[in-house]
Amino acid sequence: MSKTQYKPAFTGILILFLFAFGCTKIDTTSLGQNLIPVVDNINTFDTTFNVIAINYDDTECDTIHRSSLIPVGIISNDPLFGSSNAAVYVELKPNAFPYTFPTADASSFIVDSAILVMNYSHTFGDTNALAKVNVYQLTDSFHVADNYTTCKVLGYDNSVLLGTKSYYPSVLKDSIHAYQEDAANQLRIPLSNSFIQNFITDSAQIFRSDSAFINYFKGFAIVPDEITGGQALNYFDFTGSRLSIYLRYKNAGVADTTVVAFAVTGSSGLSNSLVRDRGTSEITQHLSHPANGDSLIYIQTSPGTYALLTIPGLNGLSNRVINRAELIVDQVYSTNSLNNIFNAPINLYLDVKDSTLNNGNFTPIPCDFSSTELQTGFQYLGGQLKTVTDSPSGQQRGEYVFNISRYLQSIVTKGKSSLKLRLSAPDYVTNTTTYTDWCGQTIGAFSTPRNNLGDGRVKINGTNNTPTRIRLRVVYSKL
Repeated sequence: MSKTQYKPAFTGILILFLFAFGCTKIDTTSLGQNLIPVVDNINTFDTTFNVIAINYDDTECDTIHRSSLIPVGIISNDPLFGSSNAAVYVELKPNAFPYTFPTADASSFIVDSAILVMNYSHTFGDTNALAKVNVYQLTDSFHVADNYTTCKVLGYDNSVLLGTKSYYPSVLKDSIHAYQEDAANQLRIPLSNSFIQNFITDSAQIFRSDSAFINYFKGFAIVPDEITGGQALNYFDFTGSRLSIYLRYKNAGVADTTVVAFAVTGSSGLSNSLVRDRGTSEITQHLSHPANGDSLIYIQTSPGTYALLTIPGLNGLSNRVINRAELIVDQVYSTNSLNNIFNAPINLYLDVKDSTLNNGNFTPIPCDFSSTELQTGFQYLGGQLKTVTDSPSGQQRGEYVFNISRYLQSIVTKGKSSLKLRLSAPDYVTNTTTYTDWCGQTIGAFSTPRNNLGDGRVKINGTNNTPTRIRLRVVYSKL
Protein backbone atom coordinates (compact mmCIF):
# COMPACT_ATOMS: atom_id res chain seq x y z
CA MET A 1 0.00 0.00 0.00
CA SER A 2 1.37 3.45 -0.89
CA LYS A 3 2.17 5.89 1.86
CA THR A 4 -0.83 8.14 2.64
CA GLN A 5 -0.47 11.84 1.91
CA TYR A 6 -2.28 14.45 4.03
CA LYS A 7 -3.14 18.06 3.46
CA PRO A 8 -2.15 20.28 6.45
CA ALA A 9 -5.65 21.75 6.81
CA PHE A 10 -7.27 18.33 6.85
CA THR A 11 -4.85 17.06 9.47
CA GLY A 12 -5.49 20.10 11.66
CA ILE A 13 -9.23 19.62 11.51
CA LEU A 14 -8.91 15.98 12.50
CA ILE A 15 -6.64 16.78 15.45
CA LEU A 16 -9.01 19.53 16.62
CA PHE A 17 -11.95 17.17 16.33
CA LEU A 18 -10.21 14.40 18.21
CA PHE A 19 -9.08 16.42 21.19
CA ALA A 20 -12.14 18.66 21.42
CA PHE A 21 -14.59 15.82 21.57
CA GLY A 22 -12.58 13.02 23.23
CA CYS A 23 -14.87 10.03 23.22
CA THR A 24 -17.44 11.35 20.74
CA LYS A 25 -17.67 10.28 17.12
CA ILE A 26 -19.65 11.00 14.00
CA ASP A 27 -22.89 9.05 14.05
CA THR A 28 -24.86 8.45 10.87
CA THR A 29 -28.00 7.60 12.78
CA SER A 30 -28.32 10.96 14.51
CA LEU A 31 -26.33 13.31 12.28
CA GLY A 32 -26.77 12.05 8.76
CA GLN A 33 -25.08 9.65 6.38
CA ASN A 34 -23.08 12.37 4.59
CA LEU A 35 -21.07 13.20 7.73
CA ILE A 36 -19.11 9.94 7.60
CA PRO A 37 -16.16 10.47 5.26
CA VAL A 38 -16.12 8.39 2.10
CA VAL A 39 -13.79 5.39 2.35
CA ASP A 40 -11.15 6.44 -0.19
CA ASN A 41 -8.14 4.55 1.25
CA ILE A 42 -6.27 7.85 1.22
CA ASN A 43 -7.71 9.72 4.16
CA THR A 44 -10.43 7.34 5.34
CA PHE A 45 -10.19 3.57 5.61
CA ASP A 46 -12.40 0.57 6.22
CA THR A 47 -11.12 -2.49 8.05
CA THR A 48 -12.51 -5.58 9.77
CA PHE A 49 -11.31 -7.13 13.03
CA ASN A 50 -11.75 -10.79 13.91
CA VAL A 51 -13.75 -11.63 17.03
CA ILE A 52 -13.17 -14.61 19.32
CA ALA A 53 -16.59 -15.78 20.52
CA ILE A 54 -17.18 -18.48 23.15
CA ASN A 55 -20.52 -20.03 24.22
CA TYR A 56 -21.70 -20.18 27.84
CA ASP A 57 -24.80 -21.71 29.42
CA ASP A 58 -26.14 -19.15 31.88
CA THR A 59 -26.81 -20.52 35.37
CA GLU A 60 -28.28 -17.30 36.79
CA CYS A 61 -31.98 -17.03 37.61
CA ASP A 62 -34.13 -14.20 36.29
CA THR A 63 -36.27 -12.07 38.57
CA ILE A 64 -40.01 -12.22 37.90
CA HIS A 65 -41.62 -8.87 37.06
CA ARG A 66 -45.35 -8.73 37.76
CA SER A 67 -46.01 -6.43 34.81
CA SER A 68 -44.23 -8.73 32.32
CA LEU A 69 -45.86 -11.29 30.08
CA ILE A 70 -45.73 -14.72 31.75
CA PRO A 71 -44.89 -17.87 29.73
CA VAL A 72 -46.74 -21.14 30.32
CA GLY A 73 -46.11 -24.32 28.35
CA ILE A 74 -43.67 -26.97 27.22
CA ILE A 75 -41.16 -27.12 24.40
CA SER A 76 -40.57 -30.84 24.27
CA ASN A 77 -37.69 -30.85 21.82
CA ASP A 78 -35.82 -27.94 20.34
CA PRO A 79 -32.89 -29.64 18.54
CA LEU A 80 -30.68 -26.60 19.16
CA PHE A 81 -31.38 -25.95 22.86
CA GLY A 82 -33.31 -28.91 24.32
CA SER A 83 -36.55 -28.71 26.30
CA SER A 84 -38.26 -25.97 28.31
CA ASN A 85 -41.02 -26.15 30.92
CA ALA A 86 -42.78 -23.01 32.18
CA ALA A 87 -45.40 -22.87 34.96
CA VAL A 88 -47.09 -20.00 36.78
CA TYR A 89 -48.07 -19.64 40.45
CA VAL A 90 -50.60 -17.00 41.40
CA GLU A 91 -52.94 -15.72 44.12
CA LEU A 92 -56.28 -14.38 42.83
CA LYS A 93 -58.15 -12.38 45.48
CA PRO A 94 -60.87 -9.82 46.10
CA ASN A 95 -59.67 -6.23 45.94
CA ALA A 96 -60.32 -5.69 49.64
CA PHE A 97 -61.15 -7.55 52.85
CA PRO A 98 -63.49 -8.29 54.50
CA TYR A 99 -65.32 -9.40 51.38
CA THR A 100 -68.95 -10.50 51.03
CA PHE A 101 -70.74 -12.04 48.08
CA PRO A 102 -73.64 -10.06 46.53
CA THR A 103 -76.57 -9.54 48.90
CA ALA A 104 -78.87 -12.49 48.54
CA ASP A 105 -80.17 -15.56 50.26
CA ALA A 106 -76.79 -17.16 50.95
CA SER A 107 -78.23 -20.64 51.02
CA SER A 108 -79.53 -20.17 47.47
CA PHE A 109 -76.12 -19.54 45.85
CA ILE A 110 -75.36 -22.16 43.19
CA VAL A 111 -72.13 -22.14 41.23
CA ASP A 112 -73.05 -22.24 37.58
CA SER A 113 -69.39 -22.32 36.53
CA ALA A 114 -65.99 -21.10 37.61
CA ILE A 115 -63.47 -20.10 34.95
CA LEU A 116 -59.81 -19.21 35.31
CA VAL A 117 -59.39 -16.56 32.62
CA MET A 118 -55.84 -15.91 31.34
CA ASN A 119 -55.33 -13.01 28.93
CA TYR A 120 -53.35 -14.32 25.95
CA SER A 121 -50.67 -12.31 24.13
CA HIS A 122 -48.66 -14.52 21.74
CA THR A 123 -46.77 -17.79 21.33
CA PHE A 124 -43.11 -18.68 20.94
CA GLY A 125 -43.14 -22.01 19.14
CA ASP A 126 -45.65 -24.14 17.27
CA THR A 127 -49.16 -22.70 17.55
CA ASN A 128 -50.63 -25.83 15.93
CA ALA A 129 -49.25 -28.33 18.46
CA LEU A 130 -51.72 -29.51 21.10
CA ALA A 131 -51.06 -28.15 24.61
CA LYS A 132 -52.64 -28.85 27.96
CA VAL A 133 -52.53 -27.16 31.36
CA ASN A 134 -53.53 -28.50 34.76
CA VAL A 135 -54.50 -26.40 37.79
CA TYR A 136 -53.63 -27.42 41.35
CA GLN A 137 -53.63 -25.85 44.80
CA LEU A 138 -50.34 -24.45 46.07
CA THR A 139 -48.82 -25.94 49.21
CA ASP A 140 -46.05 -23.33 49.39
CA SER A 141 -47.01 -19.91 50.70
CA PHE A 142 -46.13 -16.70 48.92
CA HIS A 143 -44.04 -14.05 50.62
CA VAL A 144 -45.06 -11.00 48.66
CA ALA A 145 -42.02 -8.96 49.76
CA ASP A 146 -39.64 -11.57 48.26
CA ASN A 147 -38.23 -11.39 44.73
CA TYR A 148 -39.15 -14.64 43.03
CA THR A 149 -37.05 -16.01 40.17
CA THR A 150 -37.41 -18.40 37.27
CA CYS A 151 -35.51 -21.05 39.27
CA LYS A 152 -38.14 -21.23 42.02
CA VAL A 153 -40.60 -24.09 41.50
CA LEU A 154 -43.34 -23.73 44.11
CA GLY A 155 -44.85 -26.79 45.74
CA TYR A 156 -48.41 -27.83 44.95
CA ASP A 157 -50.80 -30.70 45.66
CA ASN A 158 -50.99 -32.70 42.44
CA SER A 159 -53.30 -35.27 44.01
CA VAL A 160 -56.33 -32.97 43.58
CA LEU A 161 -56.93 -31.63 40.10
CA LEU A 162 -58.88 -28.35 40.31
CA GLY A 163 -59.15 -27.81 36.58
CA THR A 164 -57.67 -28.71 33.19
CA LYS A 165 -57.77 -27.46 29.63
CA SER A 166 -56.48 -28.83 26.32
CA TYR A 167 -56.04 -26.26 23.55
CA TYR A 168 -54.27 -25.27 20.39
CA PRO A 169 -52.51 -21.89 20.77
CA SER A 170 -53.63 -20.93 17.26
CA VAL A 171 -57.26 -20.63 18.42
CA LEU A 172 -56.64 -18.50 21.52
CA LYS A 173 -57.23 -15.32 19.54
CA ASP A 174 -60.77 -16.41 18.67
CA SER A 175 -63.70 -14.43 20.05
CA ILE A 176 -65.38 -15.49 23.28
CA HIS A 177 -69.02 -14.75 24.09
CA ALA A 178 -69.54 -15.31 27.81
CA TYR A 179 -72.05 -13.90 30.28
CA GLN A 180 -71.86 -10.08 30.10
CA GLU A 181 -68.65 -10.36 28.10
CA ASP A 182 -67.51 -10.34 24.48
CA ALA A 183 -63.76 -10.85 24.36
CA ALA A 184 -60.88 -12.52 22.55
CA ASN A 185 -57.32 -13.58 23.30
CA GLN A 186 -58.21 -15.70 26.31
CA LEU A 187 -57.38 -19.13 27.66
CA ARG A 188 -60.40 -20.14 29.77
CA ILE A 189 -59.82 -23.05 32.18
CA PRO A 190 -62.94 -24.52 33.85
CA LEU A 191 -62.48 -25.21 37.57
CA SER A 192 -64.27 -27.63 39.87
CA ASN A 193 -67.66 -26.25 40.93
CA SER A 194 -67.49 -28.08 44.26
CA PHE A 195 -64.12 -26.47 45.00
CA ILE A 196 -65.59 -23.00 44.44
CA GLN A 197 -68.79 -23.85 46.32
CA ASN A 198 -66.70 -24.35 49.45
CA PHE A 199 -65.53 -20.73 49.20
CA ILE A 200 -69.14 -19.60 49.28
CA THR A 201 -70.26 -21.97 52.03
CA ASP A 202 -67.42 -20.89 54.35
CA SER A 203 -67.20 -17.32 53.08
CA ALA A 204 -67.77 -15.70 56.48
CA GLN A 205 -64.51 -17.20 57.76
CA ILE A 206 -62.47 -17.29 54.56
CA PHE A 207 -63.03 -13.70 53.49
CA ARG A 208 -62.84 -11.86 56.80
CA SER A 209 -59.17 -10.88 56.19
CA ASP A 210 -56.29 -11.36 53.79
CA SER A 211 -54.46 -13.62 56.24
CA ALA A 212 -57.58 -15.76 56.73
CA PHE A 213 -57.94 -16.13 52.97
CA ILE A 214 -54.28 -17.19 52.57
CA ASN A 215 -54.55 -19.67 55.46
CA TYR A 216 -57.47 -21.28 53.65
CA PHE A 217 -56.10 -21.13 50.11
CA LYS A 218 -52.48 -20.34 49.17
CA GLY A 219 -53.06 -19.91 45.45
CA PHE A 220 -53.09 -21.72 42.10
CA ALA A 221 -50.33 -23.64 40.35
CA ILE A 222 -50.96 -23.60 36.60
CA VAL A 223 -48.62 -26.16 35.09
CA PRO A 224 -48.25 -27.67 31.61
CA ASP A 225 -49.20 -31.31 31.25
CA GLU A 226 -45.99 -33.27 30.61
CA ILE A 227 -47.75 -36.28 29.06
CA THR A 228 -49.40 -34.09 26.42
CA GLY A 229 -46.18 -32.14 25.98
CA GLY A 230 -46.23 -29.42 23.36
CA GLN A 231 -43.83 -27.35 21.34
CA ALA A 232 -44.48 -23.81 22.54
CA LEU A 233 -44.34 -21.27 25.33
CA ASN A 234 -47.58 -19.27 25.43
CA TYR A 235 -47.53 -15.77 26.92
CA PHE A 236 -50.20 -14.31 29.20
CA ASP A 237 -50.80 -10.96 30.86
CA PHE A 238 -51.71 -11.68 34.47
CA THR A 239 -52.33 -8.05 35.34
CA GLY A 240 -55.70 -8.51 33.63
CA SER A 241 -56.27 -12.23 34.28
CA ARG A 242 -58.84 -13.36 36.82
CA LEU A 243 -60.96 -16.06 38.36
CA SER A 244 -64.55 -15.54 37.18
CA ILE A 245 -67.26 -17.22 39.23
CA TYR A 246 -70.70 -17.36 37.58
CA LEU A 247 -73.46 -17.67 40.17
CA ARG A 248 -77.19 -18.36 40.15
CA TYR A 249 -79.09 -17.27 43.25
CA LYS A 250 -82.33 -15.90 44.64
CA ASN A 251 -82.60 -12.33 45.86
CA ALA A 252 -85.83 -11.67 47.78
CA GLY A 253 -87.25 -14.76 46.13
CA VAL A 254 -86.37 -13.60 42.61
CA ALA A 255 -83.97 -15.74 40.56
CA ASP A 256 -80.92 -13.87 39.31
CA THR A 257 -77.46 -14.41 37.86
CA THR A 258 -74.20 -12.61 38.55
CA VAL A 259 -70.47 -12.96 38.02
CA VAL A 260 -67.81 -12.41 40.69
CA ALA A 261 -64.18 -11.82 39.71
CA PHE A 262 -61.00 -12.28 41.77
CA ALA A 263 -57.79 -10.86 40.30
CA VAL A 264 -54.10 -10.21 40.91
CA THR A 265 -54.09 -7.44 43.53
CA GLY A 266 -51.31 -5.48 45.19
CA SER A 267 -51.12 -8.12 47.92
CA SER A 268 -51.22 -11.10 45.55
CA GLY A 269 -48.27 -13.38 44.96
CA LEU A 270 -47.21 -14.07 41.35
CA SER A 271 -44.28 -16.16 40.17
CA ASN A 272 -43.13 -18.04 37.09
CA SER A 273 -40.71 -20.95 36.82
CA LEU A 274 -38.87 -21.67 33.57
CA VAL A 275 -36.76 -24.84 33.62
CA ARG A 276 -34.34 -25.68 30.80
CA ASP A 277 -32.98 -29.14 30.01
CA ARG A 278 -30.26 -29.26 27.36
CA GLY A 279 -30.34 -33.05 26.97
CA THR A 280 -28.30 -33.98 23.89
CA SER A 281 -29.23 -30.83 21.95
CA GLU A 282 -26.83 -29.19 19.51
CA ILE A 283 -25.57 -26.55 21.93
CA THR A 284 -24.05 -29.23 24.17
CA GLN A 285 -21.46 -29.85 21.46
CA HIS A 286 -20.34 -26.21 21.70
CA LEU A 287 -19.76 -25.64 25.42
CA SER A 288 -16.12 -26.71 25.76
CA HIS A 289 -14.84 -23.08 25.73
CA PRO A 290 -12.02 -23.38 23.17
CA ALA A 291 -9.42 -20.63 23.48
CA ASN A 292 -9.58 -19.90 19.74
CA GLY A 293 -13.37 -19.48 19.87
CA ASP A 294 -16.51 -21.41 18.87
CA SER A 295 -17.33 -21.61 15.17
CA LEU A 296 -21.04 -21.24 15.98
CA ILE A 297 -22.73 -19.22 18.71
CA TYR A 298 -26.04 -20.16 20.37
CA ILE A 299 -28.06 -17.37 22.03
CA GLN A 300 -31.26 -18.25 23.88
CA THR A 301 -33.36 -15.57 25.58
CA SER A 302 -32.91 -15.62 29.34
CA PRO A 303 -32.89 -17.73 31.31
CA GLY A 304 -30.71 -19.10 28.54
CA THR A 305 -27.25 -18.70 27.09
CA TYR A 306 -24.72 -16.02 26.21
CA ALA A 307 -21.35 -15.60 24.48
CA LEU A 308 -18.18 -13.86 25.66
CA LEU A 309 -16.34 -11.92 22.95
CA THR A 310 -12.76 -10.71 22.74
CA ILE A 311 -11.21 -8.62 19.94
CA PRO A 312 -7.42 -9.02 20.27
CA GLY A 313 -6.62 -6.67 17.35
CA LEU A 314 -7.91 -3.60 19.21
CA ASN A 315 -5.05 -3.41 21.69
CA GLY A 316 -2.25 -1.07 20.62
CA LEU A 317 -4.16 0.69 17.83
CA SER A 318 -2.38 3.79 16.54
CA ASN A 319 -3.93 7.22 17.06
CA ARG A 320 -6.86 7.71 14.68
CA VAL A 321 -10.39 9.06 14.43
CA ILE A 322 -13.05 6.37 14.65
CA ASN A 323 -15.88 7.40 12.36
CA ARG A 324 -17.87 4.22 12.84
CA ALA A 325 -17.32 0.90 14.63
CA GLU A 326 -19.98 -1.78 14.24
CA LEU A 327 -20.07 -5.24 15.74
CA ILE A 328 -22.02 -7.34 13.22
CA VAL A 329 -23.75 -10.58 14.24
CA ASP A 330 -25.38 -12.75 11.56
CA GLN A 331 -27.82 -15.63 11.92
CA VAL A 332 -26.82 -18.88 10.27
CA TYR A 333 -29.15 -19.52 7.38
CA SER A 334 -30.90 -22.88 7.66
CA THR A 335 -33.64 -24.64 5.73
CA ASN A 336 -34.85 -26.26 8.97
CA SER A 337 -38.52 -25.34 9.31
CA LEU A 338 -38.13 -25.01 13.10
CA ASN A 339 -36.44 -21.65 12.52
CA ASN A 340 -39.84 -20.39 11.35
CA ILE A 341 -41.38 -21.66 14.60
CA PHE A 342 -38.68 -20.72 17.10
CA ASN A 343 -38.06 -17.09 16.21
CA ALA A 344 -34.84 -15.19 16.86
CA PRO A 345 -34.86 -12.80 19.87
CA ILE A 346 -36.21 -9.33 19.13
CA ASN A 347 -33.23 -7.74 20.88
CA LEU A 348 -29.70 -8.79 21.67
CA TYR A 349 -27.64 -6.81 24.17
CA LEU A 350 -23.95 -6.08 24.49
CA ASP A 351 -22.22 -5.21 27.77
CA VAL A 352 -18.69 -5.44 29.19
CA LYS A 353 -16.80 -6.70 32.21
CA ASP A 354 -14.30 -4.21 33.65
CA SER A 355 -12.67 -4.82 37.02
CA THR A 356 -12.30 -1.03 37.47
CA LEU A 357 -16.00 -0.25 36.97
CA ASN A 358 -19.09 -1.10 38.99
CA ASN A 359 -17.32 -3.51 41.37
CA GLY A 360 -16.25 -5.72 38.48
CA ASN A 361 -19.83 -6.53 37.46
CA PHE A 362 -21.01 -6.45 33.87
CA THR A 363 -21.77 -2.87 32.87
CA PRO A 364 -23.11 -1.03 29.82
CA ILE A 365 -20.62 -0.26 27.04
CA PRO A 366 -18.38 2.59 28.24
CA CYS A 367 -18.99 5.87 26.36
CA ASP A 368 -21.55 4.30 23.99
CA PHE A 369 -24.27 3.93 26.63
CA SER A 370 -26.02 6.91 28.23
CA SER A 371 -29.26 7.45 30.10
CA THR A 372 -30.98 8.46 26.85
CA GLU A 373 -30.70 4.84 25.69
CA LEU A 374 -33.45 3.95 28.14
CA GLN A 375 -35.82 6.47 26.53
CA THR A 376 -34.93 5.72 22.90
CA GLY A 377 -35.06 1.94 23.13
CA PHE A 378 -31.33 1.44 22.52
CA GLN A 379 -31.60 2.94 19.05
CA TYR A 380 -28.06 4.33 19.26
CA LEU A 381 -26.36 1.25 20.69
CA GLY A 382 -28.35 -1.08 18.43
CA GLY A 383 -28.91 -4.81 18.82
CA GLN A 384 -32.42 -4.89 17.33
CA LEU A 385 -33.24 -7.79 15.03
CA LYS A 386 -33.41 -6.88 11.36
CA THR A 387 -33.95 -9.07 8.31
CA VAL A 388 -31.36 -9.31 5.53
CA THR A 389 -31.00 -11.47 2.44
CA ASP A 390 -28.47 -14.27 2.59
CA SER A 391 -26.10 -13.86 -0.38
CA PRO A 392 -25.41 -17.54 -1.21
CA SER A 393 -29.00 -18.76 -0.84
CA GLY A 394 -31.08 -15.66 -1.48
CA GLN A 395 -33.10 -16.53 1.62
CA GLN A 396 -33.88 -14.15 4.47
CA ARG A 397 -32.14 -14.40 7.85
CA GLY A 398 -31.62 -12.26 10.92
CA GLU A 399 -28.84 -9.79 11.64
CA TYR A 400 -27.89 -7.65 14.66
CA VAL A 401 -25.59 -4.60 14.53
CA PHE A 402 -24.08 -2.81 17.55
CA ASN A 403 -22.60 0.68 17.42
CA ILE A 404 -19.50 0.80 19.65
CA SER A 405 -17.74 3.76 18.02
CA ARG A 406 -17.18 5.84 21.15
CA TYR A 407 -15.96 2.81 23.07
CA LEU A 408 -13.36 2.10 20.40
CA GLN A 409 -12.36 5.79 20.24
CA SER A 410 -11.74 5.75 24.00
CA ILE A 411 -9.45 2.72 23.60
CA VAL A 412 -7.44 4.69 21.05
CA THR A 413 -7.27 8.11 22.70
CA LYS A 414 -7.27 7.12 26.37
CA GLY A 415 -5.03 4.09 26.10
CA LYS A 416 -7.68 1.77 27.55
CA SER A 417 -7.50 -1.98 27.14
CA SER A 418 -10.05 -3.80 25.03
CA LEU A 419 -12.57 -5.40 27.39
CA LYS A 420 -14.34 -8.73 27.27
CA LEU A 421 -17.84 -8.25 25.81
CA ARG A 422 -20.93 -10.28 26.66
CA LEU A 423 -23.55 -10.95 23.98
CA SER A 424 -26.92 -12.07 25.33
CA ALA A 425 -30.70 -11.82 24.98
CA PRO A 426 -31.84 -10.67 28.45
CA ASP A 427 -35.44 -10.19 29.49
CA TYR A 428 -34.36 -7.12 31.51
CA VAL A 429 -31.21 -5.01 31.34
CA THR A 430 -30.29 -4.08 34.90
CA ASN A 431 -27.65 -1.91 36.54
CA THR A 432 -27.71 -1.94 40.34
CA THR A 433 -25.25 0.81 41.31
CA THR A 434 -24.23 4.29 40.19
CA TYR A 435 -20.76 4.71 38.69
CA THR A 436 -18.79 6.92 36.27
CA ASP A 437 -17.57 5.43 33.00
CA TRP A 438 -14.41 6.13 30.97
CA CYS A 439 -15.87 9.23 29.35
CA GLY A 440 -17.05 10.81 32.60
CA GLN A 441 -20.69 9.81 32.11
CA THR A 442 -22.60 9.02 35.29
CA ILE A 443 -24.54 5.78 34.86
CA GLY A 444 -27.25 5.35 37.47
CA ALA A 445 -29.16 2.31 38.62
CA PHE A 446 -31.86 1.17 36.21
CA SER A 447 -33.89 -1.83 35.10
CA THR A 448 -35.54 -1.86 31.68
CA PRO A 449 -37.20 -4.65 29.63
CA ARG A 450 -35.64 -5.94 26.39
CA ASN A 451 -37.34 -9.30 25.68
CA ASN A 452 -40.02 -11.53 27.15
CA LEU A 453 -38.74 -14.36 29.33
CA GLY A 454 -37.64 -17.29 27.16
CA ASP A 455 -39.00 -15.70 23.98
CA GLY A 456 -36.44 -16.29 21.22
CA ARG A 457 -33.37 -18.28 20.26
CA VAL A 458 -30.85 -17.97 17.45
CA LYS A 459 -27.79 -19.74 16.03
CA ILE A 460 -25.24 -17.27 14.70
CA ASN A 461 -21.88 -17.41 13.00
CA GLY A 462 -19.05 -17.26 15.49
CA THR A 463 -15.30 -17.50 15.08
CA ASN A 464 -15.18 -19.09 11.64
CA ASN A 465 -14.01 -18.28 8.13
CA THR A 466 -17.37 -17.51 6.55
CA PRO A 467 -18.08 -14.05 5.09
CA THR A 468 -20.80 -13.62 7.75
CA ARG A 469 -18.65 -14.56 10.76
CA ILE A 470 -19.05 -12.35 13.82
CA ARG A 471 -16.87 -9.31 13.12
CA LEU A 472 -16.06 -5.71 13.98
CA ARG A 473 -16.18 -3.32 11.01
CA VAL A 474 -14.37 0.00 11.55
CA VAL A 475 -14.35 3.11 9.38
CA TYR A 476 -11.51 5.41 10.52
CA SER A 477 -9.34 8.32 9.49
CA LYS A 478 -5.62 8.47 10.13
CA LEU A 479 -3.94 11.39 11.84
